[in-house]
Amino acid sequence: MRRVLLLLPLLLGGCSCQPESARAPDDRPPPVDVSAAASLPQETSSAEALSAPPAALSAVAPGADSETTTVRNYINVLLRPDRAASDAFWRGGSAGSRPDDHVLRGIPDLRTLRVDTELPIARDTAVPSRLREVPVRVRAVTAENTFYYDGWYRLQPRADGSGWEITGASIQPVLR
Repeated sequence: MRRVLLLLPLLLGGCSCQPESARAPDDRPPPVDVSAAASLPQETSSAEALSAPPAALSAVAPGADSETTTVRNYINVLLRPDRAASDAFWRGGSAGSRPDDHVLRGIPDLRTLRVDTELPIARDTAVPSRLREVPVRVRAVTAENTFYYDGWYRLQPRADGSGWEITGASIQPVLR
């Protein structure tokens, strides 16, 4: 313990800190030109900065539907008997012989579908993300029952960058 107490003043006293005047001339920051600073544009207020949306990077065209809108549009199309319209949302224009969300497609006498989406989650490290996952909660109402499902849809940009397409899904029934 005595050794530590004896070493402590040596450690503190041997600091290599130098006063400002002892610095070499090269280490000083360059002088600020006041006339150049006066010609710079004024900064925006903090309220303006907070209200302005940040410039977001996107893997799709600027006017394309968002990932959540794409999923909502797809769910709404599932109410129609035309499967070609719903298959068009999937990669390659086909959901395959047994789509990942087949439980939603196979509900008899389906009256309404309600989907609640959460913010998309990036599932890759690319900037901007090219693989997104949209968590969903679905309520399906038939003439006799109401069914609840939780899950997600995975999306990627279409080959031409015009929007998002579904590449996979995981939809599971939930008891309530």
